[in-house]
Amino acid sequence: MQKLVNVNGSWLVAGVIAAGIGIYLLTADVVNINDTEKVAPPAQDSREDAVVPVVQASHFEQIAVKRTLTLYGTTETDRTVTVSAELAAQVINISAERGQLLAAGNEIIQLREGSLKAQLKSAETRVRQAEQDYQSALSLQKKKHIADNQITQLEASLAEALSQKKQLQTQWENTLIKAPVSGILNKRYVEVGDFIDKGKPVAEILDLDPLVVHVDVPQNHINHFASGQSAVVRFLGGATSKATIRFIDRQADASTRTFSVELTIPNPDMKIPAGLSVEADLLMEEVMALEISPAWLALSEAGEPGIKWVTSGNRVQFTPVNVVKSESNRLWVTGIPEQARVITRGQGFVRSGDQVDVINPDASLVAGE
Repeated sequence: MQKLVNVNGSWLVAGVIAAGIGIYLLTADVVNINDTEKVAPPAQDSREDAVVPVVQASHFEQIAVKRTLTLYGTTETDRTVTVSAELAAQVINISAERGQLLAAGNEIIQLREGSLKAQLKSAETRVRQAEQDYQSALSLQKKKHIADNQITQLEASLAEALSQKKQLQTQWENTLIKAPVSGILNKRYVEVGDFIDKGKPVAEILDLDPLVVHVDVPQNHINHFASGQSAVVRFLGGATSKATIRFIDRQADASTRTFSVELTIPNPDMKIPAGLSVEADLLMEEVMALEISPAWLALSEAGEPGIKWVTSGNRVQFTPVNVVKSESNRLWVTGIPEQARVITRGQGFVRSGDQVDVINPDASLVAGE
């Protein structure tokens, strides 16, 4: 027979046997019905499935590109010419305005000639007279009718007359101040009515064809370049122009250890001004590189720029890269394995070694994107 027995708040399940006058306890299990912490709950599988990140990745073919060294510079004139007066006289006419494109020989300013024209005419008459006297003396010399020293004197007189004529001719020509080179009339220092002295500057001409750009090349790259090599110059607005290396300095700057390199840009209409900030791409050796968007770059824990890509087993890998060429919206980099699938979206949410799912490149990672 079994019965429940309460012993100090615990119930005993006991079996008893009547034997004569005694009752003997056979078995007893203690169950504290008030101790809920010791009652084991039903077994349950509480583990949830881990979430695998989803990324977008694609394979891109690498192409041959020229390794590029990008440097900053400023456009400059090929030469700046200051035009000065070679005659002291008054300005009577101005033929060119500031900003005007001039060809070599174009008139800029006219000076008063004064008596120069009359003096020149008189000098021409003296030259003709001296020539006649000299030729007549040569005829008389053949007949022995004139002494040799007289011939010498007449020859000297002719030379002096020619010299005077030449001087007056030059002075008369200097009454017209002309452009010595082609270029833009940048400054004009005189106006009509001004009296100018000999040697006084009257105008400044900028020769902008070719346009020149100076860049400073680090000493570890200077051996990659030579005169005549091609380059590309990029302006702030995004326009580009072909350039040519014209000169490489053979002595480094003592403070920076860089070499000055001079580039030239064709500018036949001289519309590109001097003083513009530009980027110059100097082309070096050819390498195989991957064209990517700058948005695909990531940084390692050490701060190295690189690319995250996916292995054939859908594991994320990070590889540092070297930029060999750059533009405003794209980069060309080396260092990525040729068969790598580059993560183009979602790289900010995964780390190297993560297992990921790769979706179709046309699919959106986030609803609404």
